[in-house]
Amino acid sequence: MKLSAKYIKILIPVAVLLIASGAFATIPGFRNWFGPRPPKKEKRIVIRENDEKQKAIISELTKLLHAMDTVTYITVAGTMDAQDLGEKANNIAGEFCYTRQGNQGYYQFGDNEMVSLTDAYIVVAHDMKKIFVSEPKEVVNPLRTSAEMDATFLSRETYNVTRTADGPLTQISLVNNRHASCREYHVSFDSAGVIRRSLMRITNPMAMEDMSKDRLLKVTVRSFEPGVVRQDLLRMERYVTMHGGKLSPAGRLKGYELIKD
Repeated sequence: MKLSAKYIKILIPVAVLLIASGAFATIPGFRNWFGPRPPKKEKRIVIRENDEKQKAIISELTKLLHAMDTVTYITVAGTMDAQDLGEKANNIAGEFCYTRQGNQGYYQFGDNEMVSLTDAYIVVAHDMKKIFVSEPKEVVNPLRTSAEMDATFLSRETYNVTRTADGPLTQISLVNNRHASCREYHVSFDSAGVIRRSLMRITNPMAMEDMSKDRLLKVTVRSFEPGVVRQDLLRMERYVTMHGGKLSPAGRLKGYELIKD
């Protein structure tokens, strides 16, 4: 199934988050810890934290995820499978690629591309034959807090935390079937600390108690190359060219509509 436009700005960044920074960054319940909470008038709720053994596993997970914080030259490729258990028509799957060189980055999922260059931010929607061009955007790490602070936040999300063997890999799992936004988060990594597989089970906000309507997001990493950059994907002329002060689609995108945001 082709990737519709509404997924371009959602799933491509999510795929990268899963690999580079951890899927838990996308959990609304987790993000809420970043902002102030209004005072509650109702009865005070005591937050239950994980025990020391589970906290140690969470700490290992957050350190693993934050290991990517300083890596700005890298190429990662693999597959992503997004399943809507309640509506199979929404399922999508495909190959992805992420490459970054300092403050320039490229994301690709299926036949659709997004690239942040020094001079422009470009989204190519091949299914719609459209090119969206806007002002350049800074490529930043999505997590701004420390690994220690992230571990503290997660330890209060009432997940059951385990660390088990997953074939040749090690898997850390966070499971809470009553969680308001993410019931499960599994990360499998190799002996070098490289994440090879990740899975999220996301609660459907319109049917929070019905697990048969959850959404699954699976990512498998095929190649992980720190220090390697796909320079061919970071060239402006691959997407648009300038003629007489006017932007036009590159040759390989002839016939596409160019839209300036």
